[in-house]
Amino acid sequence: MIDLLFLHSLTATDYYNLAKVVHVEAKLNSEDEYCVAASVLHRVKSHKFPNSVYGVIHAPGQYEGIYNRRWVVPTSKLIDRLSSSYGQQRILYWSKILDGRTDYKGQSMLRYRVVSEDPMCHSKGNFYHYHWQ
Repeated sequence: MIDLLFLHSLTATDYYNLAKVVHVEAKLNSEDEYCVAASVLHRVKSHKFPNSVYGVIHAPGQYEGIYNRRWVVPTSKLIDRLSSSYGQQRILYWSKILDGRTDYKGQSMLRYRVVSEDPMCHSKGNFYHYHWQ
């Protein structure tokens, strides 16, 4: 699971890469930013995925927003928001709610969401599930 020590161990480059995937995959300026970040970090912590933020977000076929838009540059505000004390607390909060979930689907797949099983962080954002679902 993600903890504060783990978040503090992330480098500026890790937060840049985290912001990169959040920029293209989350409902911006909403709690969904922290949920995408938490799900990516759940992957980093899992033995089923690469063990770095860069490795996770650049794994073949994993994040459409990354492999379709190779030159993604997140805003400094987004990087600052995720890496701030407040941002880290929000990532931890949503990490607990996501309970290790590593995957999500967007609005186009909403009809497949099981409300009692698949949390959402924003009504216009993603819904989160386990990789085997």
